[in-house]
Parts: sequence; C-alpha cells; structure tokens
Amino acid sequence: MSEPSKISTGLRRGFSLRCPQCGEGRLFSSFLKVSESCEVCGGDNTLYPSDDAPPYLTLFLVGHLIVPFVFWMDKAWEPALWVMFAIWLPLIGGLTLATLPYMKGATVGFAWATGVTRETARQ
Repeated sequence: MSEPSKISTGLRRGFSLRCPQCGEGRLFSSFLKVSESCEVCGGDNTLYPSDDAPPYLTLFLVGHLIVPFVFWMDKAWEPALWVMFAIWLPLIGGLTLATLPYMKGATVGFAWATGVTRETARQ
C-alpha cells in the first residue's frame, strides 16, 4: 500500500473509531481509553502515541468553527456578557467533548500509518 493511501486509510479508520490495522474492531474500550488489543485482529493499539496531539487538534478545530460566530453575535446583537457565556461555554464544552474521541482516533490511525510508536517517538 502506498504511503498516501495508507495515511488516508489510517485516518478514515481512526475517524470511524475502528482499529487502524483491520478497520473492524473498536478502538476505544471507554470514552478515551484505547483498547489494549483489538477484539477482531488482536493488534496492540496502545503502541501508538495519542496523548498530546488530540486535545490540541480538537481545540484548533472547535476554535475555528465557533470563534467567528462568537464575534459575529457580539457585533450583531451586543448581548450582555452573561448571555454570551450562557450560550457559548456549554456549546464549546459539548462540541469539544464530542469531537475529542474522533481526533484521538485519527491520531492513532495516523501514527499507525506512518509507523510512529511510543518507542520511536521517544528517540
């Protein structure tokens, strides 16, 4: 498999929260805990580092989706600050929590596709 197609396969499987090796088994055993082994192929998905990148990617995505609307609402209607907080904080928090597993899955899939493991990341 060529490198670009392997990366797209890894990202697609990660975004679908599936094992990057077989694409069938579940990637997570709980909300953000990567399964120690795939229930279908037995692959060890804990080899792939996914500690720091998913939160940054999630905040980057959510920030770019939400911040323009925050500024637009402030400029268009000039609501009170408590109204802004009441609307945007729960929305940002919910969207961040909903997006985080998909970003973590994509990070695991990307690490699988590029051959990055915890051992090679330390070097």
